[in-house]
Amino acid sequence: MTDEEHLLYEVLGADLTSYADLRSGAARLREINHALAVGADRLCLVLAGPPVEEWAPATVHEVFGVHVLWRTPQRSWGGQDVAAALGDGLV
Repeated sequence: MTDEEHLLYEVLGADLTSYADLRSGAARLREINHALAVGADRLCLVLAGPPVEEWAPATVHEVFGVHVLWRTPQRSWGGQDVAAALGDGLV
């Protein structure tokens, strides 16, 4: 990650952790990014807890190009490229 990288986040509410919720959030992120004058370098979907379906984050990333992150029961973060999405000091 560089100092110039721009990230766009969509934070889903509590209990919105199913594949359908992730897919909806990812589509919304893509729409918002499309409407921006300058698109983000990385799109991140943030969940309040682990996804219901373990395969869902990888599928959302492959289909939409959106990184999925979530709070773990251990009060940490799970997901792909957590350090890049949250910054090294927040992991």
